[in-house]
Amino acid sequence: MKGPSGWWSGSTLTSLLLLLLLSSSPTTTATSSPSSSTATRASTTPLTCDNLVVDGHKYNLGALAGPHAVVTSEYTPPTHHNTTYTIDVCGPLVRRGEVDRAERCPDGTRVCAIKHRWDPKAGKTTDIDQVIPIVVSGTGDDNKAAVGWEAKRLPRDDDGSATQDGKKEGLRLTLTGETRYQQRAQRAVVEFRCNPDLVGTEGEWESVDEYVPPKKDKEGHDRRREIRIGRRDDEEKKKDGDKKDGDNESESTPEKQLKKDMAALVWEGYKRERDGNGAEMDTLYLTWYTKQVCDAAVDEPVPETSHSSGFFFWLFVIGFLAVASYLIFGSWINYTRYGARGWDLLPHGDMIRDIPYLMRDLIRRILNTLQSTGSRGGYSAV
Repeated sequence: MKGPSGWWSGSTLTSLLLLLLLSSSPTTTATSSPSSSTATRASTTPLTCDNLVVDGHKYNLGALAGPHAVVTSEYTPPTHHNTTYTIDVCGPLVRRGEVDRAERCPDGTRVCAIKHRWDPKAGKTTDIDQVIPIVVSGTGDDNKAAVGWEAKRLPRDDDGSATQDGKKEGLRLTLTGETRYQQRAQRAVVEFRCNPDLVGTEGEWESVDEYVPPKKDKEGHDRRREIRIGRRDDEEKKKDGDKKDGDNESESTPEKQLKKDMAALVWEGYKRERDGNGAEMDTLYLTWYTKQVCDAAVDEPVPETSHSSGFFFWLFVIGFLAVASYLIFGSWINYTRYGARGWDLLPHGDMIRDIPYLMRDLIRRILNTLQSTGSRGGYSAV
C-alpha cells in the first residue's frame, strides 16, 4: 500500500497548488473600490451618493441626503394647483405618518410629484388630483437597489468642452426607473452646479407632503431644521392666498416655482419629450446649487490601473493550468500503465531531473562567452 501513497502525494500537491491559484482573483482591472459608484454609462448598480466616482473624480453628496422639495403653482380656470416635487438622491422617500396608498407614491420612490388643489380663499390645499412616481427604485433592505442612473462631470467655464456644454463646473445626474405614468416612461435630470456659499439645503419651500428626514449626520447634527428651512407660517400662506384671489381669474398662468431668493434647489420644468426610439417620455429637470460639487470639494482623480497587467495575469493562469494538467495527466498514465513511483511518475522525469544541470551549463557557457569577449585579441607576448 506504499505505492499509491507516492502517487497520491504528488497529485495532491499539484492539485493544492492549482486550487490556491484559482481561489485568488485579479485586482488590477478595477478602477474603484467596491463601495464606490463609477459612471461611464447607464448603470443599475447601487447609487452610493457619499462615494460617487464620475470620470475619475470622487464626489460626496452625503450632505444632500434626505427628502428635498420644490413647489410649483399654476392656474387653469377655474382651478388653482400646487405641485410638490420631492427628491432624495441617496435613498427612497418615506412618508411621515399614515398616508393612504392612493395619495402617495409607492415604496422605493426616489422622485415623486403630487399635484394638490389650492383654495386661495382658505389659503390651503384641499384635494389631491395626481400622484406621479417619477423614479421608483427597488424595495430592497439596503434602500439603494435597482435605480437606473447615469452621471457626467461638468467642467469649468475655462475648459473648451464647458463652452460647448454651456454649463459651469458641477455634475449632471440622470435617474430612471421601471415605472410608467399614463404609458409614458419617466426620468429626472438633476444638474448640480457649483456654489461655494451654499450647502444645498437653503431656501426650501415647505410643502404639505411631509417625509421622514434622514438620521443625524456624522457630526451629530439633526438635519430636520435644514430640511424645513423653507417653512411658511399660516400668515404667509394666507397672504399668498389673498394674492392669488386678487389675480385675474379669467387668465390661466403657466406652472412656475414658488421660490425664495436664496433657494438652492430650482425647478426647471417637467417636460414631455421623446426618447431615442421616438416614444413619449416625461422628464423632470432640476438645478441644484451646492458646494459639494465644486472642484475644491472633489477628490483628486482616481488613478486608472493598466489593463495590460490583467492580460499577463490571465496569460500566466492559462500557462500554469496547461502545465499542471500535463503533469497530472502524465503522472496518472505512468502510474496506471507502468506502476511508476516517486520521480518516475512525472512525464519526461529524466529531463526534468536534468533541468538544474542544464541551467548550470547554460550559465557557465554564458559567463565564458562574456569573459572571452573581454580578453585581448591577436598574439600573446613571448
